[in-house]
Amino acid sequence: MCHVPHELMKFLNRREVMKKSNLTIAAAAAGFAMLASGAAYAGPTGSNAAEAEKLLGSATAWFNGTGNYGNNNKVTYDGPVITLRTSSHLPPVAGISKLQRKGFDRLEEMSGGKIKVKDTWSKTVHGVKEGRKATRTGLSDYAPCFSLYTAKDYNLVHGLGLPFLFNNSHEAIATAEHLFGKYLKDEHERFKVKIARVAHTSPYHLWTNKPVRSLADAKGMKIRAGGGIHSEIIAAIGGTQVSMPGADSYTAMQRGTLDGIHFSDAIALIFKTHEVTKYRTFNGFNLLTIEYCLSADWYNSLPADLKVVWNNWARQMAIAEGMGFYDLYDKKNLDKMVGMGETEVINMSAAELDRWKAAVAPIEARFIAKNEKKGLPAKAFIADVKKLAAKYAAMPANDVMAEAANSPAQGLY
Repeated sequence: MCHVPHELMKFLNRREVMKKSNLTIAAAAAGFAMLASGAAYAGPTGSNAAEAEKLLGSATAWFNGTGNYGNNNKVTYDGPVITLRTSSHLPPVAGISKLQRKGFDRLEEMSGGKIKVKDTWSKTVHGVKEGRKATRTGLSDYAPCFSLYTAKDYNLVHGLGLPFLFNNSHEAIATAEHLFGKYLKDEHERFKVKIARVAHTSPYHLWTNKPVRSLADAKGMKIRAGGGIHSEIIAAIGGTQVSMPGADSYTAMQRGTLDGIHFSDAIALIFKTHEVTKYRTFNGFNLLTIEYCLSADWYNSLPADLKVVWNNWARQMAIAEGMGFYDLYDKKNLDKMVGMGETEVINMSAAELDRWKAAVAPIEARFIAKNEKKGLPAKAFIADVKKLAAKYAAMPANDVMAEAANSPAQGLY
């Protein structure tokens, strides 16, 4: 399920804005996919939509029912069908909702029909911030539950949002899922829920009206960004972080309240950022971690063979969504904005990008020191994150998907 912030949903519901745009809610939700890199830093997902479709093809095949589901899905359970009640704040017409429904179809198929998904959408069961509570109290069995909305409840998971750790969504997901059991499970399960799977968006980039080709160009700029580590990043590059809903950034740029916006490429399209800015500078600082909560009672009641199938499906679903939604639509939406002729893409040299990395490097040290002081293994966690991130960055995306099917991560439950 895609992470679409509450502010974005409000934006989508503004009829006067939607009348001026050709975007539907489905396209807008799809547009929340985030670009990990520009043409000069393409990574394993390609430098444009056409390349991405080939390099990420195994995820598309998986969603369409022609993919690799692994060889360990034998079901011997012969009892009644088990219902999984899923809930979401998103509308069913959203592109990501449709893709997720395909994912649920794969679960039903992999379980031999013994798990049946009853999906509910559009805040029918709970709001965007209430997924954790819904799965804990029995309102839902499976729901989005973003740690970013209850940031004070968590510690180590925020390290996944430190700058320059990942190139794209699927690398971050594979890394997080393999480290979840060792480092993150306890800080989530203390709230009496399990985490069905971990997802990630892709990194953010800088949108401005004046060209930002060097770190010095960003100094003194008023930049819209989120809080927490994101705010620390903007401060570290010499900017002034301005907090406001993303839906207000368009008008703020028009009025001069902002000099720049730190957005993903695709969300920039949703908010029509390309209409009020001229330049998009690749920097790929950070991404968002997205969790999906699972009812502990529901999972614990599964027979052993279906627990295996569940883990197989959840690991495959996590990577498939990262590749087939976030990474693919990164490229599609940037291609669209550049094609409109309103966006100039600035890709920095490796030497210049190193200067940006040096500027934000102390953020990581502060994160480690803060959490080590709490008695948490932050240093070891980040070291392991970097090790696995390097592994997955070196692998073709389709090989990462194959690993999820043939050798899925363990220890999440």
